[in-house]
Amino acid sequence: MAKDALIWFFITISMFRASYPEPLEYNGLCMNMVIHREENLSKLENCTVVIGNLEIENHDFKNISFPKLTEVTGFMVLYQVFGLETLGNLFPNLARIRGNSLLNNYALIVYDVSDLREVGLHNLLKIDRGGVIIWGNPLTCFVDTIDWDAIAPRSRHVLSIPDRQALCNFPCTCSDVSARNRCWNNRKCQRFLEGPEGEDCNSQCLGCRNTNHSSCSLCRNYSYRGECVPRCPDDTFILSASNYCITKAECLQLSHWIFNEYCVSECPEDYKEETNNGTVSCVFCKDCHLICNNLDIQSLSKIQDAERCVYVHGYLKIHIWSEPQIVDELNYYLKNIEEVSDYVLIYSSMQITSLHFLSSLKRIKGEKLYNGSYSFVVHNMQNLQSLFLPNVTQNLKVDNGFLGIYQNRMLCMTEIEKLKSKFPIGPPEIDVYSDRLNGYGAGCGEISANLTIDVKNETFAIATFYPSKESNVHYSLLYVKISHGSHISIVPESCSDAEWSAVDIQNTNEKAVKIELSALKPATTYAVCIEKYNTKSRHLARSNITNFTTAVGKPELPFILELVASSFNAIVIRWVNHLDYRPFITKYELDVILVDIDDRDISVRDHCVLMDDDLFEIDYSRHAKVMRPPNNYEKGCESTCGILSSVTKGSMVEEYFDVCSVINGCDYENDRPGNSSYRDIIQSLILDLIDHKNNSYQVADLLPYRDYRFHLRACTADHCSRSARGVVRTLRLDSADVASITVAKANKSGYIDVKWNPPLQTNGPLLSNTIEVYSDAQIYDIKHLLPQTLCVPGNATSSIMKSKVAEKYLIRICTTTLGNTYICSEWKKVLVSTENESSWWWYGMLLGIILPMFSCILGWHLTVRIKETENIPLVDATFTMRQESEAPATMFTDFMPSNYIALSNLHFK
Repeated sequence: MAKDALIWFFITISMFRASYPEPLEYNGLCMNMVIHREENLSKLENCTVVIGNLEIENHDFKNISFPKLTEVTGFMVLYQVFGLETLGNLFPNLARIRGNSLLNNYALIVYDVSDLREVGLHNLLKIDRGGVIIWGNPLTCFVDTIDWDAIAPRSRHVLSIPDRQALCNFPCTCSDVSARNRCWNNRKCQRFLEGPEGEDCNSQCLGCRNTNHSSCSLCRNYSYRGECVPRCPDDTFILSASNYCITKAECLQLSHWIFNEYCVSECPEDYKEETNNGTVSCVFCKDCHLICNNLDIQSLSKIQDAERCVYVHGYLKIHIWSEPQIVDELNYYLKNIEEVSDYVLIYSSMQITSLHFLSSLKRIKGEKLYNGSYSFVVHNMQNLQSLFLPNVTQNLKVDNGFLGIYQNRMLCMTEIEKLKSKFPIGPPEIDVYSDRLNGYGAGCGEISANLTIDVKNETFAIATFYPSKESNVHYSLLYVKISHGSHISIVPESCSDAEWSAVDIQNTNEKAVKIELSALKPATTYAVCIEKYNTKSRHLARSNITNFTTAVGKPELPFILELVASSFNAIVIRWVNHLDYRPFITKYELDVILVDIDDRDISVRDHCVLMDDDLFEIDYSRHAKVMRPPNNYEKGCESTCGILSSVTKGSMVEEYFDVCSVINGCDYENDRPGNSSYRDIIQSLILDLIDHKNNSYQVADLLPYRDYRFHLRACTADHCSRSARGVVRTLRLDSADVASITVAKANKSGYIDVKWNPPLQTNGPLLSNTIEVYSDAQIYDIKHLLPQTLCVPGNATSSIMKSKVAEKYLIRICTTTLGNTYICSEWKKVLVSTENESSWWWYGMLLGIILPMFSCILGWHLTVRIKETENIPLVDATFTMRQESEAPATMFTDFMPSNYIALSNLHFK
């Protein structure tokens, strides 16, 4: 899915390539290097800086290196390169990608490089602008061991990470601080410009070598002949695309020119290019960046070229026979035009029904006229129904020339009359006034029908009008749905997307005729009019168009554009509204529900034995849902909508949202879940979003790597819609899933007793714990021998395992969660304890001596006691002297053993 979504990147790349000039290299400065042919390799060989973009594709780069290259000012793309295992050998000294130009907001793209084992750009310190895509490279490791945010801050990164356990189980050993323990491979650590690991360089360096703080990787200010300098030397100029100081000869050799101490390839705002005797210069001109020369618009590309035009120096011609969605394109790209110096000519454009796309037009000067006479000409427009918007017609100034409007069958004279007074000289009769010139195919006659509309509910209205008492007359009612706030004048003959519905009126003998309009749509604006046709004279007339809006009722649900995880504890939701209901929305109801996994569901499966290889596969569709809205919803997508999220990193999907419907049922439609929590974990959260005009919201303080279900409803003053729903998972928290050993003891028999505290935070449920043990014989060969392991369930916090008999051990506890296959604590050294064994030895000796002695003494004592017992009298001699109330001197119980029961051991009810 994600692979298909990336295809558009490389369609765009091919478009770039088609417009690239041949690669140019001069004194280490190279222009726009596109390497897909063998002969271009030699030009890249001497490049120090690529001014523009570097694209490499469809080539075998095995055993090829370009050590001189340190900087790319645009973007860099590698696509389907063969035999390349690391970019570190290809560009060992690349330190900076400026991103002055981007490929759809990305500066570094590495895609479908089948042999790539690592990115390996170990000297890359900074990407000034744009994000990173590493995708579709099945063997690439060390993608997630790089802190891409440190290299390219405030940008989005899309990373495809293989199964670390199977392919990439190589830990970084670059820092004791896990947050800074970053590496390009197991030999090269990531370099940092800032923070605790930042390089301590001299004042002119932004990055430098640890062994030589004056050897700059990047310059803080300017670079001249490989040295960092505070300012450019005399007789040199600053290359505008970079901070390199170059000579005038080098500048001209790059097809640039000098302007204000800079070597530039284009003039800045308010300046225009002028060439005299082969020398290019920038000359000041007011608003010249908004000035376009003659505009002859005949295709979609020509329309788009006019986007920046405010002043047209020359004429404006529009002749477009048939292009899909052409009116929308005209509305977007020609909306800024304010002034035309010569004339406006619009002709033979089938799809244009109005000139509303010239919404900012204020002046036509008429310095040069069409056919020597006309400053505004419209002809052969088969479906043109109206001219300019009312505000344009009212404020338009025409300095010179005639009005020429003819052969427009749907354009009524009432529209032309509105424009006539704006011209200094009235048009000749033959140019405008003729039934055969304009409006001959339209119902331009007007009637007064006193049409009124009574809206009964969301789907039903009654139209009332008063017919005239004439014979041979037939009436029809016409109505059509229009967008809210539309200022476009429409008539029933339109060939646009608007399709009129007609109600044939049979009986007009009544003074007032009522027509029922049923099956209307709620919260929808309709245009309605009455047509009158005289069958005898064949004359068609029409009433003024009246608008009405049906009742709102229960609104349609909003459409979720993006539901994306912006971090490990936050999710962003963006949405748009159904166009019909947008003006009536007063608030939104957002319910966020944790989709938790019960402990019993985890314990059902032994995760130590039954490991699911697919369980830990990276599925970015879980972290982001992105979709393009249907036509009846607002447009709210950027150019990448439906493919890439514009909010967060790590997501590239084309998914649909589960929209509540009759088929799949509607949870929580009537009763919202309420705010609830369990074990300090939020189970559900309800929010009322009153003022969110941007239709976006970020929900924070969530758990890492957990699924959350979102229910979003749009509400009017009286009703709320059904729910738009989606489930998305928060991103991983890098510092989570690490348990800590609290007790570790071992004895000489090889038994190891381990106790640990579970992780404070986990990426999803804790599935299992694994104890890893190295004995002293293995400690010095830890990189080559596998440890002894014991796996226990995720809810365990202690265990005893039998290991090889040794004097010392290295022990650590590793956890497996839903978000991580294997995360381990630091190694803990454990020495074998001998105290217990020596104590038992002494106890044995003491028992061996004391027990026989005790037996002898006890035997002698019993012998003496038996002799004394034989002399006890059978009758008590004191019997006759005792009172009956006295207790006997000797009780039978005196010869019975006694048992002591503590009060605390008794249980009371």
